[in-house]
Amino acid sequence: MSYKLPVTIKKINDNEFMARCEPVRAIATGHTPEEALNNLRESIQELIEAFGEQKVFQDIDANDDVRILEVSL
Repeated sequence: MSYKLPVTIKKINDNEFMARCEPVRAIATGHTPEEALNNLRESIQELIEAFGEQKVFQDIDANDDVRILEVSL
């Protein structure tokens, strides 16, 4: 099964980034945005191994179309 998940990546200091996925309640860090994202993927995999796919993705439908909405003010 494949899921589309919204992820926010934030720079938290000069050489560390945080990747956060609210729908599955997972957070990871890394020295680059890509490393943080890869670590987040591993974190989610560990959650699946610990709690099962159904529990981790209970609030997510695999058919959801995830997009970014940009609002300019």
